[in-house]
Amino acid sequence: MNASRYWRMARSDPGWFAQRLREEAEVRTVAAQRRIRRETDDAVRVAVARSGLAKVVASGPSAEVSYFAVLDGCTLNLHARLPEAVDGPAELVFARAGQRLRAPVDPVVAGELTATVPLGEATGGVRLGRGGWRIGLQVHTAAGERAFTLLGGARVLGAWDGPTTLTPPCPLSGMRFVPETSTTGMCLLRVSDPEPSAEIVGLDLTFARIAVDFELVGASATAQAAVRFQARGKAGGSASAHSVAATPVERPGARGPGFRVTAPLGQMASGGGGRERLWHLFAEPSGERPLRLGRRLHDVRDPRRTLRVAQRMLAVSPDALLRVRPYYTGSGDLVLACAPVPTSAPAASPEVSS
Repeated sequence: MNASRYWRMARSDPGWFAQRLREEAEVRTVAAQRRIRRETDDAVRVAVARSGLAKVVASGPSAEVSYFAVLDGCTLNLHARLPEAVDGPAELVFARAGQRLRAPVDPVVAGELTATVPLGEATGGVRLGRGGWRIGLQVHTAAGERAFTLLGGARVLGAWDGPTTLTPPCPLSGMRFVPETSTTGMCLLRVSDPEPSAEIVGLDLTFARIAVDFELVGASATAQAAVRFQARGKAGGSASAHSVAATPVERPGARGPGFRVTAPLGQMASGGGGRERLWHLFAEPSGERPLRLGRRLHDVRDPRRTLRVAQRMLAVSPDALLRVRPYYTGSGDLVLACAPVPTSAPAASPEVSS
């Protein structure tokens, strides 16, 4: 029907015109609904493919995990209840990018699984590389092997208010093993390499010297290192700094190259107008960026309150005394608070710094 005839019929028969409009509207509505359903189905297929939900469905039965955490930074603890009361030897399966690693655990009894697995090469456990690892379960029953997907169980970050941190680093290697839950609810272990740091392993305070032992963790092996004792100064002003060569020290089971440095107390006692000055320590490995000396490979939430060090009165020279108050900051950095003491003042007994 051409346009002129269409409009003549519309003017002569308004009822026919209204009916025609309704029919055309219904046709457009049906077409729009089909297009929306098609686009929605496509979007769902893309989302499922990206999230890995199809893998969860295809991986077979799943087990609900009630506890999933890494204690002391290197020990995986897991408890799960299987949907069936199966019994038999079991293994945890760690999968990532086509790679699968297995760790034997206690046998499953009446559908209950309790697993404790050491992580990392330093502990002699599962050698997990950097990245996200999905965790599954393999049970060897009398009827054959059964595979289960482990769902849920990771503790929510920020919900813990105890004296320790939720995800401490491994104290032996500095690596981090963080339990997570993937977007599809699967148990996931996020592994990251150790951050470069200068970890203090010994602090020796006598009545005449201060010696600091430390290891370079997560840094390339180096035979030389120095330590810079940097006084805290005002913004925009100059502050005293003294660099001392560190002596290499061999230690069994060390996490990295070990060194010992003795604080230059004579230089630290001079200047400052008799007031207490705060000295920060920086390790300067050859060819690498400076690193703050401190203690970070622990699970303590507040190092300043927990890692307490006794203050000392040291004899810098026959006629000069220096009161040294070492402490760790909230981030684990070591600070030496030093104040010269007049020789006429009575020597105070050692006490614990706050």
